[in-house]
Amino acid sequence: MNDLLTLSDIAKLHHCGDRHARDVLVKLPGFPPPAPTSTPRKRLWLRSEVRAYLFRKPAQIPHKPQKAL
Repeated sequence: MNDLLTLSDIAKLHHCGDRHARDVLVKLPGFPPPAPTSTPRKRLWLRSEVRAYLFRKPAQIPHKPQKAL
């Protein structure tokens, strides 16, 4: 198993196209930075960091009861 992911691998994990992964996903706030061995032409990300980011649980917002009018 390879520990590095390409944009195509990230797109497959997220069930989207390569363009969406390149233009949207990797630019989201909090998305892991490229791996140290990555180059501008062939960007790579660590599998463990990307999986943790994509499959994290969303923050739970406590329910606020509505005030009666």
